[in-house]
Amino acid sequence: MASTASSPASLVPKLWKAFKELIFCQVLLAIVFLTTALVVDVIQGVLYVFVKPFNPALYRKINYYVTYALNSQIVFLVEWWSQTKVQLYIDPADKDNFFGKEHAILLLNHTYEIDWVVGWVICDRVRVLGNARVYLKKILAYVPILGFTWKFQENVFLERNWEKDKKSLGGQLNNLVNYPDPMWITLFPEGTRFTKKKHEASMDVARAKGLPELKHHLLPRTRGFTASIPHLREKVPALYDFLLVIDPKCKNEFSMYSILKGREVRSKFMIRRYPMSEVPEDEIEAADWLQKRYQEKDELFDTFLRTGEFLTKEQQALPEYQNFKYMELPRRPFSLINFCFWALVILVPLLWLLFSVFTSGNYLKMGISLVLIVAVNMGLMKLIDLTRISKGSSYGQQPQPESNGGAMTLPATNGVSNGKPKAQ
Repeated sequence: MASTASSPASLVPKLWKAFKELIFCQVLLAIVFLTTALVVDVIQGVLYVFVKPFNPALYRKINYYVTYALNSQIVFLVEWWSQTKVQLYIDPADKDNFFGKEHAILLLNHTYEIDWVVGWVICDRVRVLGNARVYLKKILAYVPILGFTWKFQENVFLERNWEKDKKSLGGQLNNLVNYPDPMWITLFPEGTRFTKKKHEASMDVARAKGLPELKHHLLPRTRGFTASIPHLREKVPALYDFLLVIDPKCKNEFSMYSILKGREVRSKFMIRRYPMSEVPEDEIEAADWLQKRYQEKDELFDTFLRTGEFLTKEQQALPEYQNFKYMELPRRPFSLINFCFWALVILVPLLWLLFSVFTSGNYLKMGISLVLIVAVNMGLMKLIDLTRISKGSSYGQQPQPESNGGAMTLPATNGVSNGKPKAQ
C-alpha cells in the first residue's frame, strides 16, 4: 500500500512557502532594505558633497553601484523571492543591438499596482538598473530615508505646477543625458494611477477634444512629454514603448504585498523601439505622436485580454512585427548575491542581539525591542501604502482639458488587479 504521508523532500517547498508568508519574515526583509537605504544615504551624501561638484562623471560612475546595492533588493524580491516571471515580446535585434547599450526614455503604461517593479527587473537584466531613473512627485523627495536616495540618484522631480516645473525640468534632464553610461528614464504619460473614476474623467476630456476613447488607459498628458523631448533629442537615441500586461489567469494579486509574501505573478511586456528621429520636432505634432502610441497601446492591451496575444494574425504579418518573438532574458545572480550580503551583515548580529535580549529576563529591554519591531512593521506598511490605490492622490479625478505637463507619480497602484480594473 502506497504511503499517504508526505516525504521530507516534498515538505520543504511547503514549509518554505509558509515561512515567506510570516509577518516576522517580512519585517526582516524590511529591516534589511531600510538599513541598506540608510547606509546608501550616507554614502551618497558624502559623494554628493565631496565628489559631484568636482567630477560629476565620477560621481555617476560610483553612484551606479551604490544605487544598485539598494534597488537590486527590490529586484531580488521579484525574481528570486517571489519567483515572478517576466516574459518579453520584442524584436530580438532590438535586444541585441540596443537594450542596455544606449540612453532611452521608457513610456510605460500605469495599469498595475507595481508596474515599476517589473520594469526594474528588465533594467537589471540589461545592466542599467543602477542608472534607472523616473519622473516623481517632488513631495516624494521628503519621504523619510528613501527620499534622500531618490534625490541623490538624480530622479526627475516635478510639482504638478507647470509654471514651476518648466523652470526645473530642463536642468534635471540635462544632468541625465550627460551620464557616462547608458541611462533609462521612465515616463508615465498618463500622469496618475488608473482608477475607474479617473478613467471616466479622462474620457470626458477625450470626448471634449475629439480624441478616440481608450478602454484600458488614461489619456496621456502630453505637455510633460513635449517639454522633455527637446532636452533629450540630441543625446537620447530612442524611446521604448513598454506595454505591461499581467496574465489574467494568475490568481495572485499583482501588488507589493504579494511580492513580500513570496507569491508568484506572471507578467509580459511588449516593447517597441522608436528612434528619437521619429518624434516630430513640432510640439503639437509630437503630442499627436504620443496620442497615437497610446491608441495603439490600448488596442494591443485589449487584444491581449481577449486572445492572450498582443497581436492579431493580421498584425503579426506586418513588416514591423514579423520578427517579434517571446523570450525571457536570463536572471543575473547579482541581486541575489547583493541581498545575501546585506542580510548576512545586518541580520546575523541583529538576531543574536534579539536572542540575547529576550533571554536576559530584562522586561524593559524586551519591551523596547518589541516597540522597535512594531515600528519597523508600521514603516513597512507605510511604504506599501505608497503603492496602494486607496492611498493614491485625487489628481486626475476631475476633467482637466488643459494638460498640466504630466507630472508623474511614483509608480504605484492604479486600480487594476490581474487585468481587471477596480472601481474606486
